[in-house]
Amino acid sequence: MAPRCRFRACSASSCATCATPTKSRPAAERIHDDTAASVAAHAAAELDNVRSSLAAVTDTALDAVIERLADLDRPVLVVSGDASAGVAQQFAGQLGQLRSGVALVQGSAVSVGRQLALAAPNSTAIVVDLRRYEQWVLDAHGTLVDRGIWCAGVTDSVLSPIAQRADATFLVSAAAVGPFDSHLGTHAVLNLVTTRVAAELRSSAADRLTAIEGAWGDSGALSDGA
Repeated sequence: MAPRCRFRACSASSCATCATPTKSRPAAERIHDDTAASVAAHAAAELDNVRSSLAAVTDTALDAVIERLADLDRPVLVVSGDASAGVAQQFAGQLGQLRSGVALVQGSAVSVGRQLALAAPNSTAIVVDLRRYEQWVLDAHGTLVDRGIWCAGVTDSVLSPIAQRADATFLVSAAAVGPFDSHLGTHAVLNLVTTRVAAELRSSAADRLTAIEGAWGDSGALSDGA
């Protein structure tokens, strides 16, 4: 049996990985692996990512992040590496429909620096990245920590620099049959967070969603294809 990790964010399903972390291999190397490409192999890998990622969620981390994200007086910053940017953008967009004050930190070094410098001290930051980490994400996270801004990390190892500096950590699995990491586990965890925030903000969020649907309907922005 693999040794149980003593890190507070760890769970039984992720301890083997945490105890013996391996360096993430680039896609340029993984493309040469002799791996099965069947639908069944992909399904097994992705289902395991979702199950492992959700099983690793601790009540302590989830309750802490929900309490802050449901506090409308606390602005929210979402910081993500390029590989997980699509998942992070969807999370920020949906959270922004439920409440105001949600910003996706992105752009040039000038833009990122401006957003971090102007972030309110009581902000909540969600930092998302997997091995191999983008340096600008680590730098941005470090700036937020130095400013005393509360941060939740979504990453793939308790030994990650993101996990080490986060106030709450969500460990996700990113195994894939092909050359690129899977982000389905990350998506599942962020969906869980969004769902819990929606439940906490049901009354005010319902008004916002009704207004959004009304605007879309009035403008004819959406179509069922008929």
